[in-house]
Amino acid sequence: MCGIVGAYRPENKEICDITTLVAMRDKMVHRGPDDSGVWREQKGRCGLGHRRLSIVDLSDAAAQPMSNDSGSVVVVFNGEIYNHSEIRKELLKTGKYIWQTDHSDTEALLHAYEEWGLECIERFYGMFAFAIYDTRNEASPVLHLVRDRMGVKPLYIAQTKTDEWLFSSEIKALFQHPEMSPEMDRTAFWHYLTFIVSPAPMTMFRGIFKIPAGWLVTIDDKGQAKARQYWNCLPSAENTLSENEISEEDATEEFLGLMKKSVARRMVSDVPFGVLLSGGVDSGMNVALMSELMDRPVSTFTVGYEGHEDFNEFKYARQVSERFGSDHHETLISSTEAQELLPELVRIQDEPVADNVCIPLYFLARSVRESGTKVVQVGEGADENFLGYWWCDHYREKYDNVYNPALQGRGSNFFSRLMNMGKRSVSGHQSEDAEIIARAQCGQELFWGGATCWWGDLRNKLTPNFSSFQQDVDCPVDGLMPTQFGDLDSHNIVSHFLGPLTGNLAEPEVLQKISYMEAKLRLPEHLLMRVDKMTMAHSVEARVPFLDHEVVEFANKLPISYKLNEGIGKKVIKKAAENFLGADLVYRKKQGFGAPMDRWFMEEKFGNRCQAALDRSKLCREGFFDNDFLGAMLRKQRESGGGYGFHLWTVLNAVLWYEEWVDGQEGTF
Repeated sequence: MCGIVGAYRPENKEICDITTLVAMRDKMVHRGPDDSGVWREQKGRCGLGHRRLSIVDLSDAAAQPMSNDSGSVVVVFNGEIYNHSEIRKELLKTGKYIWQTDHSDTEALLHAYEEWGLECIERFYGMFAFAIYDTRNEASPVLHLVRDRMGVKPLYIAQTKTDEWLFSSEIKALFQHPEMSPEMDRTAFWHYLTFIVSPAPMTMFRGIFKIPAGWLVTIDDKGQAKARQYWNCLPSAENTLSENEISEEDATEEFLGLMKKSVARRMVSDVPFGVLLSGGVDSGMNVALMSELMDRPVSTFTVGYEGHEDFNEFKYARQVSERFGSDHHETLISSTEAQELLPELVRIQDEPVADNVCIPLYFLARSVRESGTKVVQVGEGADENFLGYWWCDHYREKYDNVYNPALQGRGSNFFSRLMNMGKRSVSGHQSEDAEIIARAQCGQELFWGGATCWWGDLRNKLTPNFSSFQQDVDCPVDGLMPTQFGDLDSHNIVSHFLGPLTGNLAEPEVLQKISYMEAKLRLPEHLLMRVDKMTMAHSVEARVPFLDHEVVEFANKLPISYKLNEGIGKKVIKKAAENFLGADLVYRKKQGFGAPMDRWFMEEKFGNRCQAALDRSKLCREGFFDNDFLGAMLRKQRESGGGYGFHLWTVLNAVLWYEEWVDGQEGTF
């Protein structure tokens, strides 16, 4: 796990000097405190920088940037290729390459590219963001930028006004370049308020883009950049198995076999590793499967809040720890220290991720590092791909009764009832049922994502004049930015991904759409982004067994009833987990992993800080929000816990981000 940066400007125009490259690189020391390297082509067309967190092959020979024998191919690499040993063995048989390291996955990547070109990606099991500069055709150099299939690792790209291409693992590194300055992308900000993150390829910074999961960008010798998608796990009715084609028992057995392989792959490490343990099914499975493969206790880590026992899962984490004899670590954080983290959180994230889970995750990662552990396995991806959230069944019911034409007779009666329900309001604002009716009447998709915030009536009241702030979205990478993303209509993001699937999916279609939409937006730009930023802030590498691409492809073809059936989500996962964790733990009510945000807003000190942040914010003063409406919402939340904690947290993150990054004021709270 590392941090990478680079610059590229062909056609005999030199890039920035090496001092600038070093400054960009060293803005990310936390991503790689163990070593650093920098390389600048003699002709000055390309430069690469690297911060190293040594995980596999700790020798100096594995340092980066790394080049082939002739110096015609140079790579910087962030992540891990878990099957690098098998790739090395295959390449050794060719007898073509001289190997400088014993078992560096970077060197395996380098020679795999020489042998197979970009098709080498198809052979990789891993998480990665890498850049390859190829001058084997001296007259036509090319730079490739690649992000892994699921988007576990981030990768950003920008072009300066003088046509210099820049890339980095974190946005903050780009601003060390003299031609880069932070400006808010207003369209991305609009979509952020909907999705609590900016959807790839947009970022909250104008002119800076993130390469989406499963995509790559190639910049040619003329400086022209083109993007293409190299992996896309599309659901379809044709590829979805029926219950007659695979039994539930066989599906459970196959899933377990795939997970054992996935966990084993992610135990490749030359440094200590452990598991983030919530006490739930997914992290418990990680502990169970790791325990089978280890001759020492698994190191496990759990976090909780002082005075908020109902938010803590210590009890269940201890049960898992005792069952498998893990070396267990617990961290208890106070509301005060959690709240005082907010300015630092804004700096760590680069662009806001309005998920309060970032707070406990930050302290959890700190605990991991303080224990001497460098690598942890996490449970992200199970709920998204195997329909584990409560709202999956909730949306299935809404879909059956409103959207599903096969149930039109029954649906029309329910539709009438929903119409009456939709006339009601919640705290004076439009109810979810009314929003569903409005979406159905407009022909819009039902599911917009697992963490949508400002929409419908509330959104209209928060930003009544936002259209006057709209800007054109100009992306210099051909094929990267869908044109409809530039509109102030967040449904265009949803319809871009889900619209083409309609009529081609197994029923109920909404359940296949849920997993696909989550894979395109919430997983890479929200859940995995928060894991990457919070763990790397403490120089810890997080690995994600449930997002091995073989596991994801298997989930994609499963009968839907093996994922969600009679209100039970993640059915095959739970059946597989029963023998390891016991039915009581497996089928207990799912508990969220987050901060007691609604309660914090009711605390005098926190509420006063929020009010002060809004009062001094340029975002508020310049008319992006209806300040009277926003102020009234905050007062109601402070006085009676009006259920607006999520909405206020999303706005507060944006306000603090703007103050720190765009307004140039050192963030305070």
